[in-house]
Amino acid sequence: MDNENNESEIFRSSSSNDDEPTLDLDLNALQQLASSRLNRHCVHTRRLTKGLYNEIYLLQFEAGPDCIARLSCDLNHPAAKFASEVATMKYIAQNTSIKVPEVYDWDGTVHNPIKIPYILMERLPGQHLYRVWDELTVEKKKCVLSQIVDTLLLKRSDVFTWTL
Repeated sequence: MDNENNESEIFRSSSSNDDEPTLDLDLNALQQLASSRLNRHCVHTRRLTKGLYNEIYLLQFEAGPDCIARLSCDLNHPAAKFASEVATMKYIAQNTSIKVPEVYDWDGTVHNPIKIPYILMERLPGQHLYRVWDELTVEKKKCVLSQIVDTLLLKRSDVFTWTL
């Protein structure tokens, strides 16, 4: 099975709200927005999945890497919450070794060309752990669990201690 079909199957099987209505989204407007903000021509857009709070789209470009568009299903999503999520992602990227997607652009309001709060971010490579866990050797599982523990311990470290 090729990667695109495999990816579609993964997201289809993991999405629990496929019977819910999708966002009223103009895909051409999303492509134009991404092209404008990333200074690259977006040639293809497709929805990967949706959940209760967001729809996730894969954006492909003529040149350069793909990117992900995370669109809020709540058009009244508080802009401050979006700002906090973006700031947290940037803080983690700058102050830890945890790999988080780079945020290319975002708008937490409906006052933008697609009229939906969005985040355009880097697409990270990889697979869902639950899909490959049973195939991993004991040594690989230990390595994965060690990385998870390291990440959780890092969250408890001084990196995330703020004082007012």
